[in-house]
Amino acid sequence: MKILAWDTSSKSGAIGAIEWEHGRPGVAPRLRAEWSHDIGAMQSERLLWGIDQALSAARWNLHDVDVFGVGVGPGSFTGLRIGITTARTLAHTTGKPLVGVSSLAALARPVALAMSVRGGKSMVVAATDACKGELFALWGSACSVADCAAMKEGDRPGLWKSGVEERVTGPDELAVLLKKKIGTGKNTMKWVVVGEGRTRYPDLWKRLPAKAFVDSPFPFADQVQGRYIALLAWEAFQSGLARDALEVHPRYLRQSDAEIKLKAGLLPDWRAGGRA
Repeated sequence: MKILAWDTSSKSGAIGAIEWEHGRPGVAPRLRAEWSHDIGAMQSERLLWGIDQALSAARWNLHDVDVFGVGVGPGSFTGLRIGITTARTLAHTTGKPLVGVSSLAALARPVALAMSVRGGKSMVVAATDACKGELFALWGSACSVADCAAMKEGDRPGLWKSGVEERVTGPDELAVLLKKKIGTGKNTMKWVVVGEGRTRYPDLWKRLPAKAFVDSPFPFADQVQGRYIALLAWEAFQSGLARDALEVHPRYLRQSDAEIKLKAGLLPDWRAGGRA
């Protein structure tokens, strides 16, 4: 079986294609193609171009794909809408299932895997810029983060370990939460942070125990990588989390400016015939 997945939660888009033999547990999936690109402007055009390149590299056509996967956030409002709308459209058109996974879990996965085999307690933090002086953040023990893919949504199950949190928060609040998790004295956990949030708010990380800090063992640690977004989608699919394409939605964690203005009566409401 074949899965094609992508993430557009940040300025750096990621696409991954993997293949596996269905019904043979224990047989690892194979990476068939991986693509990264700077989304920037004209995001929809660049994403479709990247998907075409990944399909070509894997020697697949669109109808060869058995399952689609997509990062549902949190992250850029515009980026998520484009990535998820594209995934919904392609999956619905081809009649294939769609799996939504956490963009932050995909960002944290490679470092979490590395830290989880080092021995001793360690904590992984994935943080991206949420603008407005806030961060989208995920954190938890390395072993737990390494086993996370998709959060529970409503009455639908998820693939998430207890103790792993994902939320939008300010730097001050996040510092307090992380210090409590890391601990003090002999119980201090090693910690590592990945994502653009580590350079966007450098003073935040100076408030955490410096002696327990571990520099990221991976290059490109601030970018979601195609192989990991595809891997998470594969794990979620194996756990029965695939859905009808139109049932997958972005996980924004907070309202957009347009929604806030609409509720405040500052924008015309189309439901009222365009009257504010």
